[in-house]
Amino acid sequence: MSLALTAAIAPSAAAQQAEPEQPRATSTLDAVSVTGSRIKRAQVEGAQPVVTISAQQIQQEGFATVYDVLNSMNQQGSVEADTQWGSHTPNASPINLRDLGPGRTLLLVNGHRVADYPLPYGGESNFSNYSNIPSAAVERIDILTGGASAIYGSDAVAGVVNVILKRDYQGDQVRLRGGTATEGGRDSFDVSWAGGRTGENWSLTYALQATRRDPLSGRDRPEMDDSDDMAYSNWTGQNRRYGFNPFTGLSLVDANTNERIAPPAGTCARFGGEFIDGQRLSYNQNTGVVTNAGDYCGVARDYGDWGLVTGSEDYSAYLYGTWKFGEHTEAWATLSANRSIGRWTYDPPYVYLGPFQDVDTGRSLYAIRQLTRREAGGWDRLANYNKEQSWDLSAGLRGVWADRFDWELSVGRSRYTVDEYVRTVDTARATDYFLGSPTGTAADGTPIYAINQARLYAPLSSSEYDELVAKSHNSAYSWVNQASFSLSGDLVQGWAGPIRFATVAEVAKQGYQLSPDPCANECYPVDVVDSGGERMRSSAGLELQIPLLSTLSANVAGRYDRYGSYRSSAAIPTDVGTQSDTTWSAGLEWRPVESLLVRSTLATSFRAPDMHYVLGEPSSTNQTVIDQYRCIATGAYLTGGCNDENSNIYYTVDVNRRGTPDLRSETGRSFTGGVVWDIVQGLSLSVDYYRIELEEMIKDLDRDEILSAEAGCRTGTTISGGAWNNPGGAGYCDTITSRVLRNADGTIASIERGPINLAQMETSGIDASLKYRLATAGWGNFQLSLDYNNLLAYREQIYRTDSDENRRDERVRSRVRGSVHWDNGGAWDWTVYFRRLGSMRAVNWGTCERFDDGYQQCLGRMRGHRHRQRASGREQQALRRPRRPGDLLEPQHRLQDHRPRQGQLLRQQRVQRSGLREQGALLRLRLLQHHLVQPDRPRSGGGICVYVLIEGAGRIARHGTAPWRAMHRRCHLRRQAVPDPGLPMRAW
Repeated sequence: MSLALTAAIAPSAAAQQAEPEQPRATSTLDAVSVTGSRIKRAQVEGAQPVVTISAQQIQQEGFATVYDVLNSMNQQGSVEADTQWGSHTPNASPINLRDLGPGRTLLLVNGHRVADYPLPYGGESNFSNYSNIPSAAVERIDILTGGASAIYGSDAVAGVVNVILKRDYQGDQVRLRGGTATEGGRDSFDVSWAGGRTGENWSLTYALQATRRDPLSGRDRPEMDDSDDMAYSNWTGQNRRYGFNPFTGLSLVDANTNERIAPPAGTCARFGGEFIDGQRLSYNQNTGVVTNAGDYCGVARDYGDWGLVTGSEDYSAYLYGTWKFGEHTEAWATLSANRSIGRWTYDPPYVYLGPFQDVDTGRSLYAIRQLTRREAGGWDRLANYNKEQSWDLSAGLRGVWADRFDWELSVGRSRYTVDEYVRTVDTARATDYFLGSPTGTAADGTPIYAINQARLYAPLSSSEYDELVAKSHNSAYSWVNQASFSLSGDLVQGWAGPIRFATVAEVAKQGYQLSPDPCANECYPVDVVDSGGERMRSSAGLELQIPLLSTLSANVAGRYDRYGSYRSSAAIPTDVGTQSDTTWSAGLEWRPVESLLVRSTLATSFRAPDMHYVLGEPSSTNQTVIDQYRCIATGAYLTGGCNDENSNIYYTVDVNRRGTPDLRSETGRSFTGGVVWDIVQGLSLSVDYYRIELEEMIKDLDRDEILSAEAGCRTGTTISGGAWNNPGGAGYCDTITSRVLRNADGTIASIERGPINLAQMETSGIDASLKYRLATAGWGNFQLSLDYNNLLAYREQIYRTDSDENRRDERVRSRVRGSVHWDNGGAWDWTVYFRRLGSMRAVNWGTCERFDDGYQQCLGRMRGHRHRQRASGREQQALRRPRRPGDLLEPQHRLQDHRPRQGQLLRQQRVQRSGLREQGALLRLRLLQHHLVQPDRPRSGGGICVYVLIEGAGRIARHGTAPWRAMHRRCHLRRQAVPDPGLPMRAW
């Protein structure tokens, strides 16, 4: 159950009965700036669809953070968020509009860019973090979906998220909120203070916020702490045959035969339930033979100490001030700052020892030793953590020139710093502790050790744990300095009305730096590389709004962006040229009647190569791979010998990665078209079609892709025995084979990864929105909001020769979100928020398809093995249920430990079940100070109102939840006091 106690103090007028919503197409407003255009306009709706989320809506629907509400939108796709195991950015929260990638969505705060998150998304590219924006300071959030580079420049490919913070605010609000998950864990607490003051020619708005959220680990959810908890459709042929081999906790292995040397009897039981007796089984799908490679100590709960959700502490501050000079000029300045501490875990620290020669037997061995939570003394002593700081300072002047042109000059600087502390085992210390000093050196150079079995097979004390575990410190920062000047207004009087324009000129300089621990990859394995650099950007844009008829207007825009002056922080300079791109957009707005808008926009977009793609310095890690070329060349694939038991095929190699200086910009084109109809007073409907196409998409070739292509280029055959289809001709094979360096004996020396311009993508769909407001005399006021998205097509081609079949069924096909709000101007009001995600096809949809290796996945369950028995009864149920996110991902192998890597598969489905959509109730107590007036003495009255707010959530369908909200209000007012209609209601 989710319980919370909330208190708030805020100024406001007494509650007023809600006014019916005016028809949007005929709204009479002062000209204001709307996201998607720099031309001020009176109409709320324009040629491009913009979704607006107000602070009131965020509050009514029960969201606590900016990221939470954005993540609930129908336009949001899947991301590697802080809640995903194996994330390279565990304390960051990116947004992925239309599933086109986080780097293709532009984040603006008050219309200005902010610094990128310093660590690259997925270890590859730059992106924006949405979890460091203080929700207490938010006035509204605008989401523009579709290409907008002609207005905003690079990165506005999938769309723009513009977070508008409060300004010109009067009064104060204090809010307390706490809660917990219904199944335990994930306690949360939030306190915020937002307010402001205004004078005759000045204003000051401020906000402070502190938030704490406890982490959630696999142990907090017993059904998610082990490999066999994953959907059966993710199980490999080996898993279906005998279950899962437990992750290695303690193992001594013959490096030549991969045979496990059994630990002394009772060893696994000495670790207090952390380890269990395990057997290393493998299944030859061609012969049907199950091989036992020996006994070892397996981890009892593979994912027990992995984090389902990162814990965090966040502290934010915001200031915005203005000062008027005369009648037409105003100065402004704003400062926002955030400090965050994120706590997270993957595996507990482990060490790989060897290979070495055993002094007693002369065998070449290696050992794997996993440290445990029990040895550490608790989760806190296992946890890694990030310390992050960001700040954004901007200032400017704005005014009116010649009574017809609005102008603004602004400058700003933004900086983001991350310090990452990762617990890992110091290899040298661990070698000394478990193996002792070397007694000599073998003929091949391998050190000779006499294993200290008393230490290797015994639990560590807390002090011994501290001796072996080091805390790696990696740091990173990013920054951007920028200045802009804009001018807008009525240019000339046209034949159908005034022709309006807006022009902008911008210059910016941005940079980043990754600084790993000086001892990384020497004392302990940490995959971080020293990298960084900076570049300049200059831009100019023009936008026109041209009335063609009294009911028809055109919007055209063009922009030129130039990226250059690259400078790498490396000792060896990186020669990078200059990228320049010109983009345009054209839109039409037709209003045949006042209540109907027909609109469409065609736009081009681009995304300049990320600095980390271009300037990334060489990095190297040791990874265990299957040599697919040798598998085919030696004929091992014919006998099922291409697996991790064949040391001639499965071995450790160097995998190197670096940036590509000659990358080109990604380019795109988007089209949107739809209608907005104010049907009757208070009822409006909008329906929009969208289509986005991307070309020259940058893809970072991974090791398995390179190895598969190299084998195909050299042999014309796949590892499964089929014919290999060359996707790019001789030039492609030359590129691929040059990325695999081999030794004289034919084994792989290294694999060279890196980004290239290669892929293309297309997505299309329909967005629909229904809004209804109804005020009744006796039943109160009702508000209905319903949003719908249907994905019509999703196509992605990594290579030009790849099939461009529609893959929409591999993704969520439809999404619905909505809310219903009721109040009667009295003590109570209610809000019900609901969301539903559509179905996805299972990997075995419609048939029992065979795997590439010939294995048919409808194999019946076999008995007789204890790990296999844990999966009893799952097969038929799993074959019928819809696929969850992650079902299509391929198994990956953990570096050097020879454990089946199902974590990435398991993690993504667990996120959906980890308590993020907990059910329960939320109780808040709110105390508000109302500004009231007496008829004869304005602002002399006053009053106190106490609110009790109850919220909760219930499941309405397999993929949907319905939060609800009710509020009771009781006020004590001074005699003769009446509401001041000039003060807006700002109660939270």
